[in-house]
Amino acid sequence: MTMPENLSILLIESRGGIARALLSAQTGFTLTHADRMAKAGILASQARASGGFSLVLIDLTLPDSKGIESYRRASALLPGVPVVALYRGENPAFAETIISEGAQACLDMDGLDGGALAQALRQAVLRSRAEARRFRALFDSAPIGILLAAGRRVIMANPAALEILGRTESDLTRQSVLDFFPASSRPLLEKALDAGAGEIQETRFSAGLVRPGADFIRCRVFITGAVLNDAPAVALYLASMDEKETAADSADESPESGGLTHSEHVRQSRKMEALGRLAGGVAHDFNNLLTAINGYSEHLLTLPGAEGPIASGLKAIRRAGETAAAMTRSLMSFSRSEGAEARPVRVDAAIREMEPMLERLIGSGIEFLIKPGAADATVRMEPGQLEQLILNLCVNARDAMADGGVLTLATKVVEVEASDVFTHLASGQGTHVSISVEDTGIGMGPEILECLFEPFYTTKRGGRGTGLGLATVYGMVSQAGGGISVTSTPGEGSRFRIFLARDAALAGPESPDSPVQDAEWKPQPNRETVLVVEDEPSLREMIMTILGRYGFAVLEASSAAEAMDLVEERPDTVDLVVTDVMLRGEGGHELAESLQSIKPGLRTIFISGHSLESLADRDIIVPADAFLEKPFSPAQLAAKVRTVLDTARKS
Repeated sequence: MTMPENLSILLIESRGGIARALLSAQTGFTLTHADRMAKAGILASQARASGGFSLVLIDLTLPDSKGIESYRRASALLPGVPVVALYRGENPAFAETIISEGAQACLDMDGLDGGALAQALRQAVLRSRAEARRFRALFDSAPIGILLAAGRRVIMANPAALEILGRTESDLTRQSVLDFFPASSRPLLEKALDAGAGEIQETRFSAGLVRPGADFIRCRVFITGAVLNDAPAVALYLASMDEKETAADSADESPESGGLTHSEHVRQSRKMEALGRLAGGVAHDFNNLLTAINGYSEHLLTLPGAEGPIASGLKAIRRAGETAAAMTRSLMSFSRSEGAEARPVRVDAAIREMEPMLERLIGSGIEFLIKPGAADATVRMEPGQLEQLILNLCVNARDAMADGGVLTLATKVVEVEASDVFTHLASGQGTHVSISVEDTGIGMGPEILECLFEPFYTTKRGGRGTGLGLATVYGMVSQAGGGISVTSTPGEGSRFRIFLARDAALAGPESPDSPVQDAEWKPQPNRETVLVVEDEPSLREMIMTILGRYGFAVLEASSAAEAMDLVEERPDTVDLVVTDVMLRGEGGHELAESLQSIKPGLRTIFISGHSLESLADRDIIVPADAFLEKPFSPAQLAAKVRTVLDTARKS
């Protein structure tokens, strides 16, 4: 007689539930028990790395979740794993509702015995596997390439897609969908991939998809919404184009493309993407150091005795730190890992406000002409980024005219067609605002144009250039979904044209950001305790020093595991947790969820060198009102801690 397969079950029911007792008397089941949804989340996260579960069995009445919401949360824990639900005393129609949500079965616990429950679970697993086999057979036999993505991550790829991209499925499922497309396709892709459930608009375009090495393949791409494992997903259909189609598709190349072939566009795009990832990684690590440097220098300046030469030295350190922070933001902008807050801005009005500063920077030896032609047209961009973009282009134009010349800054409203090709990015179709910066300087040849937007590449000698100016321009325009066109001839000058989609909204009055005041909070008789979780020692010590100065009691942990142990030992002591999001091992966002099972309602402040948008790209979602981006000042840290604690007390 064949022994039944042993099934690994994640059982989610309160401690007083009876399903565990019923199944314990049955053979062929390995049970992992969670008595609340928060603990189930931890177990599911651990299981994803160690092989997972055969099935999730959930009692829909839990201490921290009930009813249909319990089912939805359970089904989201382990996508693709079948779920069986248990209920008591509900209307029979309730079971039909749960099954319509995607459950394999919904069983009434009244009168249910262990044998019937065991049989129902085995049938649920068999049905789920049969459904998966039927879907996989259809998916694999499709004659065109299909990629299924959740967020920006590839979840599945069929053989046709693997052949088109020249990769294995394990290669693809470790990468972002964006990794296979040139930068010119990113605005369309990001809009589709980031849309919410039911909001994905069908999108069609052609693009050169990146293959291993320097190779690429021209494809027609169709993007639409899909459902995978009862969860919303994005489907990308890829149809490779034959030589005739490819020739026809690329024949309409614009003269403003700088003469680059499509393969050169793709190689350039891949090089820029790799350099962007490198720049973003360097900037993130540097942010940890800057937070400690800037924080300590600002803290020391407020201590007694910080005067004379000591104060001068500390102020010099702080100024250097602020300069380094600005460079870091440039790197983050280039790598597109920093998400600025975009809003409608009138381009011509912004240039008028910049005019006195630009005239001083350009100097009297150069004739400076401004030709506004966009009237009240607006673009959606962070105002500081728009100013930095214009400033960088004007300074570069000035430096190209050492013997004098004419620098022209012009704007106009233009229509962009589908056939328009840009040198480094392709903007979408429709009405755009063009910002043109033209000089009569030394110009550039093809060998310089090819490297123009790479970080740290500069033609300036004697240490005058960092090589970040145009890389930053590239990052900001890319982030805004715009396009860049560059034309230049040695000895005849250069023209840079930026194309930004015109925004329908009118730009409102802009108010400068209010600086955080360095308020003092006196220690209270029963002062609050903050647990600091940070694996970078210098940063952890700085945060503890600052919080101690503002009157808080402080505990420290260098890892999520150490923090869990500390809270378990003294749950009544800790009032708030301040944790880095990107801890080694278990991340700060996972730690916060785990701590809820020990001390429900414990508040957490998340700190990171990545922006909220960049974290979301990694499927890490943290609340904006409990987030602090590095580098931050002591006053900003103290203000955030005070605000979160006060909010917790009022609720």
